[in-house]
Amino acid sequence: MDYLLSEEGRRELEALSKGRCLYAFDFDGTLAKIVSDPGGARLGRSVQVWLKALAKRAQTAVISGRSLEDLRSRVGAEVSCLVGNHGSEGPHVVQEEMFQVQETCHGWLQLITDQFQADLTQCGVFVEKKSYSLSFHYRTVQQRSEARALISRVVAALAPTPRIVLGKSVVNVIPTTAWHKGTALQKCMRQFGCTTALYVGDDVTDEDVFALRDPRILTVRIGKKNASSARFFLKRQPEIVQVLRLIVEMAG
Repeated sequence: MDYLLSEEGRRELEALSKGRCLYAFDFDGTLAKIVSDPGGARLGRSVQVWLKALAKRAQTAVISGRSLEDLRSRVGAEVSCLVGNHGSEGPHVVQEEMFQVQETCHGWLQLITDQFQADLTQCGVFVEKKSYSLSFHYRTVQQRSEARALISRVVAALAPTPRIVLGKSVVNVIPTTAWHKGTALQKCMRQFGCTTALYVGDDVTDEDVFALRDPRILTVRIGKKNASSARFFLKRQPEIVQVLRLIVEMAG
């Protein structure tokens, strides 16, 4: 992995600015800082200013694990496209596909409520119901190994078997028929007529974009991780402000 704010990284960003590029970002841990309570995540003032400036100059997208409704309340209407639920919600998804995914999640939720809710509550695990996926949060749990074991037991009972995506103190379960962040980004590129894209993310779900190894997409991970498929990295989340400002200046 190479550092995005190196000379090589800046040249790559400059090249993107010459064409029709879609600038896409994850939300938590990328545009917004990770916080102990997911409900408290907000865009910093500087990020808001530079993201809005970028949205006036180029196609932009935020692709997040959050529900679309939740994401919309935190990002606003400036960006070109919002994609929620790890790719399952957004303008790229047809209604029939969304209904099938929603039905699967509804069945999972019913089973969890009937068989595991008391144990999850006692353990301190919060189940976030996002219509098109479920997330088991245990960031504030003291007995973390116990929480992880319980979540594993719950997930093993779900049918049909879900796709499991591990995050930072969260376990996401997603129907295997659902879109993921990588396929969602590629569809958004087609819809906006963009020949290139930048994608910046920080978590395991973002590897769905990084692992595409699509030569049209410049991939960036927050935090260097040798096992990641991202081409570039940023050292820490606050550097996203510098990246946004740099892109805006290059876009003119």
